Amino acid sequence: MTSYRELIRSLAGIDAEVDAHRAEAHEWYARTVGNAEAKHREAEARVTACAQRLRDANRRADDIDMRVYGLWEDVKARAGRLSSAPTPLLPPDEDQRDADEWLMEARVQLARSGRLPGLPEQTRRLLALFGVLGGLLAGLAGFGVRAAGRSVGGDLAVVLPVLALLLTLALGPIVALLAAKVYADRRGAVLEAGSVSVLIISSLITAGLAIVVQNV
Repeated sequence: MTSYRELIRSLAGIDAEVDAHRAEAHEWYARTVGNAEAKHREAEARVTACAQRLRDANRRADDIDMRVYGLWEDVKARAGRLSSAPTPLLPPDEDQRDADEWLMEARVQLARSGRLPGLPEQTRRLLALFGVLGGLLAGLAGFGVRAAGRSVGGDLAVVLPVLALLLTLALGPIVALLAAKVYADRRGAVLEAGSVSVLIISSLITAGLAIVVQNV
């Protein structure tokens, strides 16, 4: 039969064992909570970093969109009066270049193609016709000024013929250039030196003939 003293020692051993298990359980709990809190802080840091990267990416995307929009507006502005502008091409999926590199290349290509083409050679006859019409209009205007000088008389009868001569020679090229400029804008082209020469020469020849006819 177990004595009282042996029972006390047995209970003391059980109590010590319970205390050891309790301490081990507290240690495990503290360690688990500490690990969970560390994981939680790490996750929060990752979320904060991801949110910051997302904001940076959105700002960069907005910046790139604005730069692309500016480039596209330049393209449409340089397209002149075309009925519809071409659709912008997207970079291929396999091209891993940065967006800044694509924008830089686009600016270089735009700068190279910035100058509009000149009018084709087939339009030289039409440009000469513009010059002739400008010279005729200038001749009519000069004729009107000269007639006004003759009808008024006095000093104006001397001044106005000179003014009519200058007006005839100056107005013809101006009218021809304005008409040709409107035509070139509609064609999405520019007036080059050769086209301007055709306009001026044809208008001056026509204006000179008009002056000769008026003095006959």
